[in-house]
Amino acid sequence: MGLESQPATSRLRGRAVARSVAERKRQYLSAVDIFRDLSEQQINDVHQVFRMTTVPKGRIVFQPDETGEGLFILKSGGVQVYRISPEGKRFVVSTVEPGAFFGEMAFLGQSMYGSFAETTEASVLCAMSRYDIEQLMQRYPTVAVRMMQALSQRLSEAETQLEDLALKSLSARLATFILRHTGDDARQMLGLTHNDLAERVGTSRETATQALNELKADGLIAIGRKRIEILDREGLEAIAESY
Repeated sequence: MGLESQPATSRLRGRAVARSVAERKRQYLSAVDIFRDLSEQQINDVHQVFRMTTVPKGRIVFQPDETGEGLFILKSGGVQVYRISPEGKRFVVSTVEPGAFFGEMAFLGQSMYGSFAETTEASVLCAMSRYDIEQLMQRYPTVAVRMMQALSQRLSEAETQLEDLALKSLSARLATFILRHTGDDARQMLGLTHNDLAERVGTSRETATQALNELKADGLIAIGRKRIEILDREGLEAIAESY
């Protein structure tokens, strides 16, 4: 191959890689719930305004009083949305799973109300500006409908979470969390430390450990390294329903 043909070959390879990346992004966006009603051509329009970026573990995506980007969708990895009390205690508001969106308060024209969003592992994010998401919702009303449905579900979950914090004992909150994150058939919850659990139920690691040990002593659960196994589901459900 002559030297004069090498730049042309490099350009062709570069275009092929770019097309492959774009196609993967379109396929991903078509699987996101808020875009599931859009046609292939409409998904292609959406693809044009989303930026996809790779973010390392531990990166703050947004923090209090920032508006920043209008909307984020998690392609892969993990993100936690949390708040920090005046005493420095961290409370996890939500855990974002791949395919879910977050940061919606910015596109509503508001700050994040004291919330942080941080990657819990290396992640790939799709980001869209507030202006672009507003234009998209005006152009495709089904996107707005799906987003409002998702926000309504989140509001319901937030109300339940606040009720648990206000009314339930720590043991009941822990039992509720364990049951919600194992499902009806599964018996184990994996991957969370005692500190992770504490941040989700609004207490300190030491207090969470003490409450878990009480559930263990009652024969309701078994505790391992980043593992909790349900031994008595009915008993745990009784604790979860208590106040």
